[in-house]
Amino acid sequence: MADRPVLLPSDGGIPGCPEDSCVSKNPFTFFWLDWRGRLSYRRHREYEDRCRRLLASFFSLLTFVLGVAYILWVGWLVFTHPVWQDLVFLAAETLSFLLLAILASDAWHLRFHHPSGLEPVASYEVDIFIPCCGEPLEVIRTTLRAVTRISYRPFQVYVLDDEGSEQVAHLAQSLGCHYLSRPRAGLSLQDSKSGNLNFGLSQSRGELILVLDADQVPAPEILTRLAGFFRLPRLAYVQTKQAFFLPDGDPFYNRDEVFYDAVQPGNDQTNAVLSCGSGVIYRRRALEEMGGFATWNILEDVTTSYELLSRGWKGIYFPHALTQGLAPHTLAGVYRQRYQWCLDTMRLFFWDTPLWKSGLTCKQRRRFLLVMLSYLVSGLAFPLFCMFPLLAYWGGAPSLLGQEAGYWGLRGAYLLATVLMFRYLFAGLQPLKQIKIMCGLFPVYGAAVLAALFYPPGHKPRYRVNNRQPFALSGPWWPLIPHLGLIMLHLTVPFFSLWLGWASPRLIAVNAVVSAGIIWVLADLVLAAAVKPQWSPAADPRLVYGG
Repeated sequence: MADRPVLLPSDGGIPGCPEDSCVSKNPFTFFWLDWRGRLSYRRHREYEDRCRRLLASFFSLLTFVLGVAYILWVGWLVFTHPVWQDLVFLAAETLSFLLLAILASDAWHLRFHHPSGLEPVASYEVDIFIPCCGEPLEVIRTTLRAVTRISYRPFQVYVLDDEGSEQVAHLAQSLGCHYLSRPRAGLSLQDSKSGNLNFGLSQSRGELILVLDADQVPAPEILTRLAGFFRLPRLAYVQTKQAFFLPDGDPFYNRDEVFYDAVQPGNDQTNAVLSCGSGVIYRRRALEEMGGFATWNILEDVTTSYELLSRGWKGIYFPHALTQGLAPHTLAGVYRQRYQWCLDTMRLFFWDTPLWKSGLTCKQRRRFLLVMLSYLVSGLAFPLFCMFPLLAYWGGAPSLLGQEAGYWGLRGAYLLATVLMFRYLFAGLQPLKQIKIMCGLFPVYGAAVLAALFYPPGHKPRYRVNNRQPFALSGPWWPLIPHLGLIMLHLTVPFFSLWLGWASPRLIAVNAVVSAGIIWVLADLVLAAAVKPQWSPAADPRLVYGG
């Protein structure tokens, strides 16, 4: 007899369960009878997700086992006759395996929340912070008008303008919002956005604080659906899924479905949710306990959530979009945005690493390392993989020469298991596109990883506002120089090698397969940057914001 769902009474009571028990009052569970007829329970959608979860865990374990076997085999070959190229190759493969190993450990177990959220049990007073610094007036106007239509009461809106614009001041006051500006108050712009938010924190008093970027248009029900979660006493923040106005096909994968629909729900399962800086609601008491928004990093979001979790607070990820905003539409804009994200994250990795951050659990450490290792693989390991075939064409004699059958057999099995793992870990979320975009962004990620080494605490990088030209449709061509250079090398060097006799035809043929894969990966970003974006009428931000 299969497990079957059970409909509960309208008051949510559970037969045989004490009315004041934690199970009876848990707002995240539903219940069914198992094959023995016993009452069991799971969180929202956990029963429906069981088949995917079991397949994902199976292929994750298979990937881990095959990955260990492959790394040990390559390591044995390399250390038998070590040369520096092969040692670097082994290091790159090991770094990539560590990323997959963390994915295999617990990324398959996701936590979901009902789209309606939780109804508040108390009337929380909410402050809405909208930090801005030179964004177009029409963008700020659209956001503020949407904020005034929020259905929840009571709330106060604070426009935190680090530009000190007279037009923004007039707009805010005309819509009944509080206008605060550090330049107008005679204060410095120290700590950029985090300092701006802390200025707002000192000038307000609401129990909850909703932070919205100046280009994030909120849904009217955003507070109604989120405020109820704060019935949990140690809950510090709730982060919502991000959504954007995007061109057809989302060429730069700004939708980031793998992160928002798989990584963050997995983080929620282990209490390691990352704040994304907008569409996030905080409990004031939690922020005040740690002295306000974190200021030592460039942006406040990830670092603030990192500190709150290490102090024993909890975060929740609400996997439904309640805001919609702007994303960069040029490769140069993507570079600026992703550089800051990576630099922020890698400063944590190097200078406040989760490996020995006090207060974190083992699972929390793994979840933070997952994001950090993804940047390391994209910024360091992928460029190395691009160079190995070129070195081989130039006369290299790697340890794998003569071991092609064993390599392709074991590496092929490991790769196939990885593909199947991704198929169930990230079902329907275009993981291949995510991987290709992340690899294509290797120049900016590599630069940010290296830069993070030179910015210890007390030496903070300069903050740059990303979206001052949010409607730009074309950008400079220089960001494509590394990609076009690598593509040309992989297209031409094999033929030069064959013609000039630099390497054996057998070695050239084996590496040509790898070169073809590298070209295929890089071509996606080149085409995305070269083609002018096209919008459907409903998704065109120029129509929404009047740009």
